[in-house]
Amino acid sequence: HIPAAMKQQWVTMSAQMTPKAIAQVTNTSRRTINRVLRLSHLTGSVVRRPLESGRPHLLSAADVLYLLSCIECTPDIFLLELQHALHKARGVEVSEITIGQTL
Repeated sequence: HIPAAMKQQWVTMSAQMTPKAIAQVTNTSRRTINRVLRLSHLTGSVVRRPLESGRPHLLSAADVLYLLSCIECTPDIFLLELQHALHKARGVEVSEITIGQTL
């Protein structure tokens, strides 16, 4: 792991030095230097951030839209009924709790 401060220093150095020179001075591979400089150029950051953190969603956006349309048609529908409808229509099996938390 390379600290973000060190990566930022490489970006600062790149204003006056070539990636090859930075690699030699810092005893780092040229490939690593180039990756950090490219990331900085593309994103403005020297650290990659995941798009989403945590566990992946069990329900897709289409699944959620289906559930919402069920609720729109039948506003007093129970979670158990939503669970069965989702399984029958979309082949997705999730708990009532998951449906409740998603909505």
